[in-house]
Amino acid sequence: MAVADLIERGQPFATESSVAKLFASEAAVKAANSALQVFGGYGFIDEYPVGKYVRDARVMTLYEGTSQIQKLLVGRALTGVNAF
Repeated sequence: MAVADLIERGQPFATESSVAKLFASEAAVKAANSALQVFGGYGFIDEYPVGKYVRDARVMTLYEGTSQIQKLLVGRALTGVNAF
């Protein structure tokens, strides 16, 4: 179920939002890194926006909880084991 739908229904959404953030940020990093591989050295010069995409994608894994924290939150919700 989509996080926005859960919010609108007034249901808990913390775990689902952690899963969505983790998936989206890691997918963005993977896509940006693949683009950088295609561009090679040109991906690091300002003439092409690929370097900016890599930096922006990497930052998405850090703000509002790092990917590692998101994994811990999802793991706790699924198993009941607190790894903090």
